[in-house]
Order: sequence, then C-alpha cells, then structure tokens
Amino acid sequence: MKLKPDMIPKKLACGNITVAVIGLGWMGLPLACLFAEAGAKVLGADKNQKLVDKLNRGESPFEEPKLGQLIAKHVSSGKLKSLNNVENAASGSEVIIITVPTLVDNQKQADYSILESACKELSKGLIPGALVILMSTVAPNVVEKIVKPILEKHSGLITGEDFGLAYSPIRAMSGRALQDIQEYKKIVGGFDDASLKAASAVLSTIVKSGIIKTSNLKTAEASKLFETIYRDLNIALANELALYCERAEIDYYEAMRAANTQPYSHLHRPGIGVGGHCLPLYPYMLQTEAQSVGLKLKLIKDARKINDEMPKHVARLAASGLRQVGRSLTRAKVTILGISYRANVKETRYSPTIELIEALKRRGSKVKVYDPKFIFAEIKTMGYESEATIETVLKDAECIILTVGHDEFKELNSLKLASLSAKGCVVVDAAGILKPKEIEKTGMIYRGVGRGVWTK
Repeated sequence: MKLKPDMIPKKLACGNITVAVIGLGWMGLPLACLFAEAGAKVLGADKNQKLVDKLNRGESPFEEPKLGQLIAKHVSSGKLKSLNNVENAASGSEVIIITVPTLVDNQKQADYSILESACKELSKGLIPGALVILMSTVAPNVVEKIVKPILEKHSGLITGEDFGLAYSPIRAMSGRALQDIQEYKKIVGGFDDASLKAASAVLSTIVKSGIIKTSNLKTAEASKLFETIYRDLNIALANELALYCERAEIDYYEAMRAANTQPYSHLHRPGIGVGGHCLPLYPYMLQTEAQSVGLKLKLIKDARKINDEMPKHVARLAASGLRQVGRSLTRAKVTILGISYRANVKETRYSPTIELIEALKRRGSKVKVYDPKFIFAEIKTMGYESEATIETVLKDAECIILTVGHDEFKELNSLKLASLSAKGCVVVDAAGILKPKEIEKTGMIYRGVGRGVWTK
C-alpha cells in the first residue's frame, strides 16, 4: 500500500513483493502458480498437511491442465513455497489473497465459518502496509460486515489507514482454471480508492484481458453471484422446457437449435442437473442476504428446485424404458457412464450423478459406475461398484445411463453397446450426445432428457 500503483507490477515482476495465497484448492493453487509465473515470491497456506507436503515436493494434488508443470517449475526455482500455518504466511507477505471455500449449511443458509477462521488467523500476522484481497465467493456486504471487522479486531490495525482491503471474485472453471483466470476480465472492488488501485495493479500482473473496477465492494461481490445464478436459471429453463417436450412428444434439441437461430435466443442444453462448487451453492448465498433485507427471491429458488430434481427425473426415464420391456428398477443391472459433474473434467464435487445413484439404489437397482477420467480403484474408493474397462462394466447391463458428455463417450458405437449389454437394454441419454435412431436400430430402448418423441 506504500507503493505507487504503477510501481507494483514492476516490483512484483522482480520478486520484491511476496504474495500469500490462503487456501490451495482448485482455484487458489492455480492463482499461486500464476503469481509465481509473473515473478512474485509466493507463500501458499493450507491446513491440509498432506497437500502442503505434496506441493513442496513439486507434485500437483489434482489434475488441471498445465498446473503440474508450473508447480514443479516454481517449487524448484524457490518462488513457490507452501505452509500449513496461515499466520506465518501472512506475516511474510505484502499481498494476501484469500481463496478458502465458502459453503451453505443444511438449512441452505450461507456458511462463512471457514472464511472467518482464515481471516482470524491471517490477521494475527497482518503487517502494516499490506493489501488483503478476498477472492472466495461471498454475498454482498460480507467483506464489510464479516471480513473487515475480524481483520481489524485480531490485528489491531485499521482498514484504509494501516492496510488495504479489496474483493475480486475468481471467474474460472476446473479443467481450464489457468486459462480462465488469465483470459477473463478481472472484477475488482475496493474498500477505498487506494485499495482499489493497489489491488488492480497486483491483479494486472496475471490477467491479460484487463480489469473492471466497480464503484464499491458489494457491487463486486454481487457480480460473481449474478453471473453464476444467470447460468443456473438458464439451465433450469432448459430442463423445464425439456420436461415439457417429453410430455408433448417434441425433440427439445431440434426445437432448441431452431429457436437459437434467433440472435436473442440462447437456450442451454438440458441434463441431469448441475454440479461443481458454484451453481449448487451460490444462489443460496444470495438468498441468505436477500432474506436479511426482507426479500424472497422466488425465481432463483424455483430454478434451484428444478435442477435439483433432475437426477430423480433421469431415474424415472430409466424406469419408463424398463417397463417397456417388462422389467423394473428393482434388481435391474444399471451401468452409469460418468460420475464427473461436467464433461471432460475429473471432478465430482456436488455431481448430480451421485444423487442419481442413490435414487436408483433406493429403488433396488444393482448399480455399477464407469468414468474414463477415473481409474477403477478411484471409483471403488468412492464406494461404488465398477469394472476396469468400459467393456466389462457394460456386460449384461439391462440399463445404461449416460450422464455426462465426455469426449470418450461421444465415440461410443451403438452396435458395440448392444453387443455388450443385455437384450432389450434401455439406454438413457441424459447428456444429449447419442443418436436415438441409431440406438433403436440395434433393438435397444432409447430414452433421453427432452427427447419427447422417444418417450412412451
């Protein structure tokens, strides 16, 4: 905060600024590596000692394109070091970035307990002149009403006089985190003008596409929730229209493609629901804040309900197909293809497939799971029955449910599916990537989300 904003990128590039990243998860770790790549000395802090040890050996704790190479490079060069002590990381840093998880509780209320704990610990090491940037997703007013008071109480310092405070949400998805962080414009809000300018200068070192400065903190906080909720609502709209199409004997995908030739129509693809750490949680954060000002966000609540119900609907499609061949879900041999929450990523957080599996088990189905992004042992560790190859997991299956559009699944051959599975096998395409007519030519029964023409 003592530097002129135009000097910050130069100092950081020369390694004269140390950046602490608190929380080394799916987004915190890519951020840490990008700051090291920009020239800064980086101290990562995380409570998970096994993760810290792995990083200090130069190993990546999860799969993310190009991340492993950056970790190895910067651990070897000494630019990236990880600690399990947040206070120590903060005390040695001029810039502190917080990327810890924010959650919702069992009552669907925002839960900032992890953030509160991290703020309390880092404040004990907060040095005068430092800049704190929160990047965890939060509702409007959280920085002012929760983060700021904790930092001041436990540091004895005053925001705006002794240290800077800013908010900048992470706009990235797992599977492309490094690319997204660099290529999407960075939204920044500051406690005061000095904090805004300093944070913008720091973040400009890792962002290629520019900075969007908001007029205050809560506008920046709202922006992340708004863009997430926008997507959740559009997926819910697609799912609700798909449900209608099934009843009305319309192919949603054909109608969607026709509608989207109008430049103002951007209908999404329907599916088994939404997963990942963002969409299933962040709408509830805004609802919690809205309740505090006496407002109920009915549309957002309804969208969440629609998307949350989709796994059960996919189970009903499977039951419908099985009835057509005189079977039921009870004791049916069901193979689930895909447990990731999104296509082409190795990530199961809040995957709707997990709810589908539980729904099928409650109906008495014998469920096996296969996903090419995970090895056999990893799926077994999750507690699911599996096989080492797709051929063996499909053998004698009476129902195959495709939940996610991995590239590997797009290459599935309908004749091969029919030859491996039981006679009259039901194929439920919740990802919308199979060709219904080709499936039915083989003698299998087809069902698909939004495929009303094939719903009996």
